[in-house]
Amino acid sequence: MDCQGYREVLSARLDGEAGDDERAAAEDHLAGCASCRAFADGADRLGRLARVGPADPLPDLTDRVLAALGVSAPAPAPPLPAVPRLSCLDGGCCSGAAGRAPVGVVPSACGCASTCGCGCQQGAPCRCAVRAA
Repeated sequence: MDCQGYREVLSARLDGEAGDDERAAAEDHLAGCASCRAFADGADRLGRLARVGPADPLPDLTDRVLAALGVSAPAPAPPLPAVPRLSCLDGGCCSGAAGRAPVGVVPSACGCASTCGCGCQQGAPCRCAVRAA
């Protein structure tokens, strides 16, 4: 069989019409023929595109569907504050000092006093409460 015959078998294989012996012979031929491998790759790609093409864009119907159901769209969430304010828990590491380090004590990156006992100075997670400003 020549390349044209194998290409017909490859096409039939894509349609599910090639027999087992024909498919095996075509696979053997593909192992040694770059031209037929390129044909098979192109045919496979074309078959996939024909079956799974890009979807056409559709309009957003969310507002119309919600209106038809008598449901209003949820209000957008309020924006988060840019910087949280730290506040120690009552009896916590900063003794309830509203997140302020005592005078003369350098605060850490999380705002705890350097004398804080929560472990954040040693890399442990801070146990102070974080409250949005």
